[in-house]
Amino acid sequence: MSTPHPSPQPAPLPPPPGTSRAEEDRYLWQAFRHHSRTFSLAARLLRRDVQLPIAVLYLYCRTVDTIADERVLEVGASEALREVEAARTRLEDTLAGRPPEGILWQRMAEIHERFGLLHGPLHELLDGAVWDLEGRTVTDIDDLLTYSGLVAGSVGAMMLPFLVDDRAEIAALEPTARALGEAMQITNILRDVGEDMRRDRCYLPADRMAAHGVSLTDLRDGRVSNAYVALLEELADLADARYRQGWSGIPKLHGMAGLAVGVAALNYEAILRKLRQNRHDNFTRRAFLRPHERLALIPRAAFGVWSGTS
Repeated sequence: MSTPHPSPQPAPLPPPPGTSRAEEDRYLWQAFRHHSRTFSLAARLLRRDVQLPIAVLYLYCRTVDTIADERVLEVGASEALREVEAARTRLEDTLAGRPPEGILWQRMAEIHERFGLLHGPLHELLDGAVWDLEGRTVTDIDDLLTYSGLVAGSVGAMMLPFLVDDRAEIAALEPTARALGEAMQITNILRDVGEDMRRDRCYLPADRMAAHGVSLTDLRDGRVSNAYVALLEELADLADARYRQGWSGIPKLHGMAGLAVGVAALNYEAILRKLRQNRHDNFTRRAFLRPHERLALIPRAAFGVWSGTS
């Protein structure tokens, strides 16, 4: 999975059993911030009672990603697949009110009891990990969108219970939430082509690569040709279209939720712009935002929510 990159500092260690709830809360937030500056900044704009639940749900997503991206390197694909299915069992037990030991599952059970987590998106994320671990390829745009939907569109959907006041609104907002997640994932994929190739993974659609005359050898060699730029521009346009669809739902979110999601969306759109400014050299350069650039997007997000445009 192409995911947001954490800080180079070591991740905080889970507190030992018997730790106070306040210390557990501190760990959960620190781990959230360690793994995603973008989403933790956006979450700070939400009302206080949903900030930590969102952090917990993000850490669930990160746990699944870690199996597909890191554990597989340590234990191999077969064992990693077993770990994904073990996580699925833990998830099902948690949603049934029988959480296993561990801060993550215990807190998810509490959050589910209070907010009513959406089962489908939580399972889709696991299906996305299976896609990676089974070595499935992305053959065309439909595959790209399917994969992006599993690993990121699902995240947009699973966050909705924290972003609306009336659960009846979730069904209407789910398509735009999913579109925004897909746009962010395509942005991640375009940013991480070089890194993914070092893991022997490629998420660029094979048919579009062939149409542009770009080969896997070109990617392994880090060749930024005119054909490669044209290929990535086509996929960047696809991401742009998904961002526009996502933005159509953001002003409909209640209170500060629209601002928070708008900030996250603009962060990823800004990464896409940097990729374009770098002429899609994602082999020797990394597109990222500095802290002051992230903060500068907050007033723009506020205007976008107020005006209904990004």
